[in-house]
Amino acid sequence: MIENKETHSNISSRHFSVLSLLFFLSGTAGLILQVVWMYRLGLIFGNAAYATAATLAAFFLGLAIGGWFLGNASAKFKRPLSAYGFMEIGIALTALLLIPGIEFYETHYASLVTLTNGKQSLLTVLKFAFSIILLLVPTVLMGGTFPVLAQFIGKEKRQLASRGTILYAVNTLGASIGALLAGFLLLSRYGVDATYYFTIVLIASIGFIAIFMDRLLIVNKEVTSIEKDKSASKSIKKLEGINYSELKILAFSSGLLALSAETVWTKMFAQVLQNSIYSFSAILVVFLFALGIGGLLSHILVKIFSNTKYVVLTLLLLGAISTGFSPYVFNTLTNGLGYLAPSASWLSYLAAVFKLSFLVVFFPTVIFGAIFPFLLKASPFLNQAPGKFVGRLILFNSIGSAIGPIIVGFILLDAIGIWTTIKVVAVLYGCLALFISFNFNNKPIKKWLLIPTLVIIGIVSLPNPPIVLLEKGETILKTWQSSDGVVSIVQSDKNIQMRLDNFYVLGDSRSILVEQMQGHIPLMIHPKPTKTLFLGMGTGITAGASLSHDVERVVVVELVSNVIPAAKQYFSPWVNNLFNDKRVEIIADDARNFLLGTSEKFDVIVGDLFTPWHAGTGSLYTVEHFKQAKKHLKKGGVFAQWLPLYQLTPESFEIITKTFATVFPEVTLWRGDFSGSRASIVLVGQEKGSKLNEEVIKKNIKHVIGTTQDKSNKTTEHMVGLFYLGNLKSIKKRLTNIEVNNDDFRPVEFKAPILSQQANSGKNSYIIEEKLFSLLKMLNKNLPATKDPYLSELPPNELKYVEVGFLYFRYLQLKENGNESDANKILEQINLIAPNFLDESNESL
Repeated sequence: MIENKETHSNISSRHFSVLSLLFFLSGTAGLILQVVWMYRLGLIFGNAAYATAATLAAFFLGLAIGGWFLGNASAKFKRPLSAYGFMEIGIALTALLLIPGIEFYETHYASLVTLTNGKQSLLTVLKFAFSIILLLVPTVLMGGTFPVLAQFIGKEKRQLASRGTILYAVNTLGASIGALLAGFLLLSRYGVDATYYFTIVLIASIGFIAIFMDRLLIVNKEVTSIEKDKSASKSIKKLEGINYSELKILAFSSGLLALSAETVWTKMFAQVLQNSIYSFSAILVVFLFALGIGGLLSHILVKIFSNTKYVVLTLLLLGAISTGFSPYVFNTLTNGLGYLAPSASWLSYLAAVFKLSFLVVFFPTVIFGAIFPFLLKASPFLNQAPGKFVGRLILFNSIGSAIGPIIVGFILLDAIGIWTTIKVVAVLYGCLALFISFNFNNKPIKKWLLIPTLVIIGIVSLPNPPIVLLEKGETILKTWQSSDGVVSIVQSDKNIQMRLDNFYVLGDSRSILVEQMQGHIPLMIHPKPTKTLFLGMGTGITAGASLSHDVERVVVVELVSNVIPAAKQYFSPWVNNLFNDKRVEIIADDARNFLLGTSEKFDVIVGDLFTPWHAGTGSLYTVEHFKQAKKHLKKGGVFAQWLPLYQLTPESFEIITKTFATVFPEVTLWRGDFSGSRASIVLVGQEKGSKLNEEVIKKNIKHVIGTTQDKSNKTTEHMVGLFYLGNLKSIKKRLTNIEVNNDDFRPVEFKAPILSQQANSGKNSYIIEEKLFSLLKMLNKNLPATKDPYLSELPPNELKYVEVGFLYFRYLQLKENGNESDANKILEQINLIAPNFLDESNESL
């Protein structure tokens, strides 16, 4: 039995293979835990960038503490392999603390907001602190696993580099499998909770197997007492010119720069991808896989090369060059930031994402992944136990890994943008190479200083590619870059358009009437909408329309902070004085996070047109979100969720409407426009038994007139029925077996990207043109306006406009398609029902 800190294990290749398999599975399980942590923290923190940064900071801080503390302690462990097993079991048990921890946070978050007066900076610090407390124990134990195993496998310190690089590689490759399983299988098929519990059981099983294996080795007498490795009896300060201080600098820098590169590359890929959970999972899989291959490369380098400094210098120079050129490789492969595989099938699209990721990210990341484990070669030359030495390397590497994404995400991207940030990372690799060159102990030092100097100059001299793809006749007025993405203002002819990440249009000046109606319709229904909340701002035109009503307070919540100054600078002429009206408060926050933290109640809450398949927005179509919104409605309140039908397939639409209907007992559907190709409709949720009140409409319609038609129009009919599509009860049977979207099972987030890409490739279809007409026809025929209980208080002369609206949509559709004959037949029907409807004064409708 091992009796003192100087003893080490001596295990056969067969048993080492089993140990490697356990550490591979540990990497798989650890990454799945990290993905779930990010998702859960994302729901309560709101901002995806903050959630990711908080999780990574807590994760790597825990790894750093665990590496340092448990690495030091490992030399005293009598049976390191058993200690490793108990640590894995400890990870499993302490990971369970996430569940009550989040429940505690959600229960007391509103009090925390009150206590801090809603100051976002202070709340952000407290959220980071909470995530660290919540994840500290399991991540500390994770950080100690590699040092403890290093202590176990290091019979001779010269073996640590060989076997240690293998363990590092298999653990990282396991993490890539974890990313693949979490992103593409487990979460979508089994849900978040089942995935989390399965992973905890897997981690505990790894621990029990390790303990059993240790007992087996003792019984077989494969663990013996040995003498201290004489080669390490003396403290040697330098390893072929690299001293211990330089090792710590390299460990710290390799973590900082590798995670910095991964962070900024993710933002770079967001400019050309369908930014769904699958796209980001694919990039993460490739990055982790490349790191693992880098570990295998370091294993080969350790065996082949004896001169460590030359190898490290070469790796740093290759890292600098490949990172510095990655934007140009990316720009070339995407034809100047063109949308990736827009018409491909789903599998072809995924293949394109993986291919692009491999071509851009794989080679530089392999280089990154080889640097840190190669430092294990220094172990025989230092008077430290293997576990302590590895723990120190993990300490510095993890601190760098925690700092890198924060610096990039919250400082550099805002200050200098994507392309220059990549240059900074590349230049820092070059500077490290220059630093190593300075300490060469041979005479031709100028030669080794010259190479990294030229590399640095070359990287700095490269011109930046464009950040926004422009069509003919388009010009960029201004761009903002941050961890939230790239916000740009693009002008073409007389139209000004706001975009996010190159292809996501947040609104334009040409669509002013449609965007205004998205604000008018929900407020028009409510008897007295004095307090309104808008979840999502975009251009601000929709929220601005509410100021035409008799409102006393308007709160606007916008996730992407740079959207606010962009809208203020370029859309002020169309937002009805939104940015100067004292009744308005604009808050940079996530919708769910805001609702969780406020105690305020509103008459009307309006949800913006959230892209269903965009990563994170699926949480805004969940039962939990709709319940939270309902909780913040006053009695008789209205919640309106706008849906972009041109981005929804019938299946996605049914999931969202079914989910909405499980929360709101009275659901009606309204249109914001008469477009057949870019229709926007709204789900309006109200209390049970709610009805459209004639007097309320007459009172509120005056706030709409003047925006949609000339004030001189003195018609006595308000014609609100034109915008009414129907009652959800009319398609209730169709929704019977449709699954519900919730925080555990998220079909919107996982199915919508696939369905959307299928629609792009022609194997499915969005709800446009004939699909849209079929939906409207079903709503109109299954429960006609005359039988709709929601419309029972409207007089016949107003009810007729529901039918007129349906026919008018069809008339416009047929006319646009050049079918004049059928269009004229529809026109005759309209004239029979409402003879004066299509006179000159109503053409603007």
